[in-house]
Amino acid sequence: MDRRSVFHPNTDLRAYAHGELGDPHIITGGQGIRIQEKNGQELIDAFAGLWCVNIGYGREEIAEALYRQAKELAYYHTHWGTSNEPAIRLSDRVLRMAPPGMSKIFWGLQGSDAHETQVKIAWYYNNVLGRPNKKKIIARQRAYHGLTIMSGSLSGLPVLHETFDLPLDRVRHTLAPFYYWRQDRAMSEREFSQHCADELNALIEREGPDTVAAFIAEPVTGVGGIIPSPEGYWEAIQQVLRKHDVLLMVDEVVCGFGRLGVNFGCDYYAIQPDMMCISKG
Repeated sequence: MDRRSVFHPNTDLRAYAHGELGDPHIITGGQGIRIQEKNGQELIDAFAGLWCVNIGYGREEIAEALYRQAKELAYYHTHWGTSNEPAIRLSDRVLRMAPPGMSKIFWGLQGSDAHETQVKIAWYYNNVLGRPNKKKIIARQRAYHGLTIMSGSLSGLPVLHETFDLPLDRVRHTLAPFYYWRQDRAMSEREFSQHCADELNALIEREGPDTVAAFIAEPVTGVGGIIPSPEGYWEAIQQVLRKHDVLLMVDEVVCGFGRLGVNFGCDYYAIQPDMMCISKG
């Protein structure tokens, strides 16, 4: 039934449909860090369900809280000045955790949707300031920001662009800060960080600072290899962005909510974002 009915992402569907990839992995339950397959096999989920289950499976207090809220009010929007108590309380709590300067929470569906919204806000911001040409977004090679049209464009993985006519025209990519992947170790970490910042600066100047709206990056690169930022990277990058009046959008989907030992990656690396995307747990 699964092969007949489910469209699986990141899967060779022809091979899967013909059974060439083996039997489907049908997950039927979970407790703590372990999940159970339909065939009875128990596995440790080191991936935490695509980083979404960072407090474990089978948490009764979470299920009970969801049940209570669903009985009281399952959903209500926040358009046109309308609100609801859970949105108000959660917004206040997240802002108290967030880096200094964060003043409002915009609620969306998931990380890709949040990135689409960040880009729209950056474009709107420049329109309001009378800078209609300042619309390009710079992301990094090997970054992952999602699979929608804009977030897929921001992602710096060619496999997400091929056959989809991506990236969009307003998106550019700059050097990934993967110091330990370099065969040439002539530079120190700090020198390499400055090299990355110089590459970003050169790209902005080639494109024209009056055309570049924002730069987006993950504090620690996730899907692209779980790569921490090298020493001095964010200090150098932020100087370039301030020089050219380019907004900084930080993708905290994988790094946020304690995964680096602090609330957010921005705290760990002393990053001062203009906008920050959070999701997954």
